Amino acid sequence: MLDWVALAALLVAIGALAGAPGLLLIAGITLAYGSLTRIWTRYGMREVSYRRTLGAQRAVVGDEVPLDITIWNRKPLPLPWIAADDPITDGIGVRERPLLDRDEQFSRRSLRNVWSLTWFERVVRHFHLQAERRGVYEIGPARLRVRDLLGRGAVAQPLLEVDRLLVGPRSVAVQRGGEELAPLGDRRARRSLFSDPALFGGVRPFQPGDPLKRVHWRASARIGTTLSRRYEPARGREVVIVLDVQTIEDQPAWEMTYDDDAFESLCVAAISLGRRLLGEGAAVGLAAASFTGSTQRLAFVPPQASFGQVARLATLLARCGPISSGSLERLLTWTMRRVPAGCTLLILSVRDPGPMRPTLARLSRSGYDVEWVALQAGASNPPMHGSPRGARLVRARLDDTWRTARALVLGG
Repeated sequence: MLDWVALAALLVAIGALAGAPGLLLIAGITLAYGSLTRIWTRYGMREVSYRRTLGAQRAVVGDEVPLDITIWNRKPLPLPWIAADDPITDGIGVRERPLLDRDEQFSRRSLRNVWSLTWFERVVRHFHLQAERRGVYEIGPARLRVRDLLGRGAVAQPLLEVDRLLVGPRSVAVQRGGEELAPLGDRRARRSLFSDPALFGGVRPFQPGDPLKRVHWRASARIGTTLSRRYEPARGREVVIVLDVQTIEDQPAWEMTYDDDAFESLCVAAISLGRRLLGEGAAVGLAAASFTGSTQRLAFVPPQASFGQVARLATLLARCGPISSGSLERLLTWTMRRVPAGCTLLILSVRDPGPMRPTLARLSRSGYDVEWVALQAGASNPPMHGSPRGARLVRARLDDTWRTARALVLGG
């Protein structure tokens, strides 16, 4: 402001000495423009409300999530030009803006909106975010900028609020390619404190303590001695899907190279198997040696059969990265300490199980049912050489790429 006042005073002095009324007019215009610029610099950002509203915090690959951007000028001073830049992480698109500019300040794509607001005007713009890939994405922090009547930058203000959108992998139908293939994780419990009255297993001699409702009166009359009904132990199936993050054969766990399409296919297969097993009544968990944005190097969701378990599995898979945080052997040893014997470990991998045979045999001797699901995720995957010792080999494949597949085919 002082520069504009000094310039106007100089023009007034020159105009008065030279007797030039035109300079006096220019001095008045200069002083008026400087004053107006000071007004927008000082009051332009005051009483301006800016808000983003996501239609959902979670989505699945292929979904569209509504995004509303609201700006409200809550003062009598009009804003001839105000803009907002919202950086968006790569991996999600905006249907209304197919091409987004890349913000040099944030090194990310940016959703830019420009308005001209009168006094007390409120504007809402509607967008749709397209979930193109699995992951956790950030929108913001926004940066507001106000310009004066001549389009000169008057003031800028950052907004610290960040919205996050968690995108889980797609789930597809699970189909069986051969009738001889038993359901995954379908094993009769070896021991149980409870019996399932739907699983009638025959009769046995009556024992003290048997309730009268378990007496099989017709069989007792026919045999001539009191007999009780015998039921099979309840099928308390627990299945932990162990995700093998390493997608390149004969690669050390610490190397940071991976096959992106193979890893995305693994995530689609994992959530599809988890949903299928939960639908069959099993308690399902998930373990992975992957970085998930937390301090834990190994990710784990304990087995549960609740309705919300699918969302928990999808959340963990959305946070998992394709870089391995440890070897598969270490992950299996760590998982053994967290699930009891008798649990089914469903190892989902694109690698050959041959090098893992000693570890799989040790798991089997420890009382775990081990199944190796060999996912054929592309031509680069080597063929599987026989069934691993101590585990049951199940071949699997997606009927198309992970983006467009409609089914996960087991066996066949």
